[in-house]
Amino acid sequence: MRGNGPTLPSTSVERLRLLFLTVAAGALFGGYWFLVLVQDGWSERNRACGALPGIEEFLDCSTRILVLQALVPLAGPALVAVLTVSAHLAAPTVITHRHGARPLDPWPRAIRETVERAGLDRTPTLMLSEQSGPLWMFVYGRGNRHRVMLSSDTPLCAVTDTERVTATLAHELGHLRNRDVDRTYLAVFAVASLALVTIAPVGLSALLVTGPTPAFAVTWRDLVLALLVTGTWAAVVRAREHDADLWGGDLQPGGMLALLTGGKQERRGLLRLHPPHERRLRVLLDPDLLLRPSAVEAVATGIAAGVVVTELGVSLRTLLPVPPLVAYWVAGLVAAVPVSGIVGLAVWRAGAARVLTRLRVLACGLGLGVGLVAGLVLAPRSGVRWSRWIPTAPDFTTVAEPTEIQPGTAIWMTVTLLALTTAVTGWLALAARAWAPRAGTRAWRYTAPLAALMLAVVLGTWSLAARLAASEQWGAADLARLMITPQAALFLLVLALVALLAPRLPLRTAAPLLVLVLVLPPSLLILSPAPPPPVTTRAAALPDSPQAGVICLGLFTVGVSGFGAPADHAARARLGETLRDSDDGLLRQVGELFLRGARTRSQDLEGLAWTAFVRRCDHLRRYRDAPVPEPVSPFPTEGW
Repeated sequence: MRGNGPTLPSTSVERLRLLFLTVAAGALFGGYWFLVLVQDGWSERNRACGALPGIEEFLDCSTRILVLQALVPLAGPALVAVLTVSAHLAAPTVITHRHGARPLDPWPRAIRETVERAGLDRTPTLMLSEQSGPLWMFVYGRGNRHRVMLSSDTPLCAVTDTERVTATLAHELGHLRNRDVDRTYLAVFAVASLALVTIAPVGLSALLVTGPTPAFAVTWRDLVLALLVTGTWAAVVRAREHDADLWGGDLQPGGMLALLTGGKQERRGLLRLHPPHERRLRVLLDPDLLLRPSAVEAVATGIAAGVVVTELGVSLRTLLPVPPLVAYWVAGLVAAVPVSGIVGLAVWRAGAARVLTRLRVLACGLGLGVGLVAGLVLAPRSGVRWSRWIPTAPDFTTVAEPTEIQPGTAIWMTVTLLALTTAVTGWLALAARAWAPRAGTRAWRYTAPLAALMLAVVLGTWSLAARLAASEQWGAADLARLMITPQAALFLLVLALVALLAPRLPLRTAAPLLVLVLVLPPSLLILSPAPPPPVTTRAAALPDSPQAGVICLGLFTVGVSGFGAPADHAARARLGETLRDSDDGLLRQVGELFLRGARTRSQDLEGLAWTAFVRRCDHLRRYRDAPVPEPVSPFPTEGW
């Protein structure tokens, strides 16, 4: 494609990445809904754990359940992937039979000359359909066995209207040269599979299984997901048409201009799959129009990334034996890699081509941040507290609703996020202007990993901070003191310094710095986290009753911060004394664990005791005849 250089993906690839990211987010939603929320077997497994006599056995048993609940939602994306690949493998045979097609033999001279001048690595098979009508063509197939389907009137048109036929064929060959045929069919089948597996079944299931309120909470998210996926898919298809026009214009310049000037327009509808001919003609004459990044695309990318980070953050926090912040950075990296290949690449390419304005950089950065906030609200594990209506919902990993964040903290967090995402897009623009003129498109190979790492830190840190702020209404200063350990602070400082210095240095000098900052996260994983400083907490009187129901009611009523900060050993000792006199055997063992940790000033033991305390109270609330009001989410202080 003109203006991009040979090593940069086309704009249609960016939108395809966004589509697959959105499909993955929706499939995670479906897996979580069907395999965790409405799965009946979890209650019996939890009751069996609660019947165990020892605290170690109870923790091991409940941990296995939580690990399973963290893993099984991945079956949603796996099922969508299997259906997508299966449909893609079967599609060529189905299309051929549907059209009653047979290989075209012999080829008209004009068609043969056009194919030969295309210089493709493999010559496609030309198939002649039984269907007649106006001239039309499309490309299908897979791998190295692509085919071009021609209407039955094409051989005659090749003689009577040669220029129109060769221009249309050049456009279709452009799809082959751009290698977008397989990608497009995978996109089509991914959308169809998601609709089959998630969008339609989840909406129907919510109406049948739950009441009106939770059903509404599911269906409106389902609808937003459907609109996002459909709009992104249409954007993929439209972008690939521009890419094929540009390549076809190089092969048949006069024919493409004539075709777009007098060709038949796509009929207007709710969803336009081809750009208007006027737009296609403008892009053909000025390819730089495709290089300007879209703020709308940035918003959509942020929504999908926000859902993915929220979903994976919960799972990885359960699965990985690392500090919570590191687990969320890993989840952020999973989403940040495609985000850097969508918004990041769009900004970088426009900056390298000198068609990027400050306003567009600002719009893309703000759009990405706004999308992330919307994704947090849309994610099934943050927007709704499902345990209110579904007993099997894993309260241990549930997320307090974003509306519970203190208004001042919410404003501060939102402004900070918008500033950070804008800073990342601004850095990408600076890096493109600094490195692209000297190293060309090769510079993107060095820019992309650092951009993904910066985005991962932003996504992961903000997502975890939102969960903490929502659950306990902590302020900004308390959040920072709780989350940023000395090791994390060191890593953030090095990352910020490298990001500031790199665009000012030659690429060969900056490359070792990029390698250095990329190896820091693995080293951070093996460092034991330092005890976090005390967090300002609300004072709360401990229950004066030994009954387990009353003690757990105190936890659910005042929240976790009412029982002392993570490093407040005296508060943990008082809690241990209260639990030691409980009428519940497991809570008595938890009390002894608290007292032992307080005596040795071991926050590891206190964290283990706190985990057992929260889980046991959750079991007593949901899996025994001891009704207790809905709790504040215990997740944030789990293991701190």
